[in-house]
Amino acid sequence: MQEHHGAGRYVAIWLILSVLTVVTVLTGRMHLPSFGLLLALVIASVKGTLVALYFMHLSEHRGANRLVFGVSIFFVVLLISFVLMDFGTRFRLANPPGSQYSDLQAVDIGANKAEGRFGGNTHEKQDHEKHE
Repeated sequence: MQEHHGAGRYVAIWLILSVLTVVTVLTGRMHLPSFGLLLALVIASVKGTLVALYFMHLSEHRGANRLVFGVSIFFVVLLISFVLMDFGTRFRLANPPGSQYSDLQAVDIGANKAEGRFGGNTHEKQDHEKHE
């Protein structure tokens, strides 16, 4: 026999999801290099868990459904932690230059070609010198 819950429970979960969405948008606009990715993944996982538990009614199920949901959450946390451990221990030069996770400066290939550093056409180099 199923229990019927009032609309107040769904409104409360919807408000929590709305607040978490606003927090995601606001923190996404901030520069949080050390824990921004972790924060976004945690908020997304909490929102997904709330949707699965209350809007898909998994909180009311017993037995195998709870086991499957619990194991799923465990593996999501495990995979997220593996990604973050890989990211945290990555060799510094493996990150592309100019990315927010690298302290190396981006290379402007167009400027280097105009200066003739990458074997640019000598005519282009002469034309560039004429215009200066």
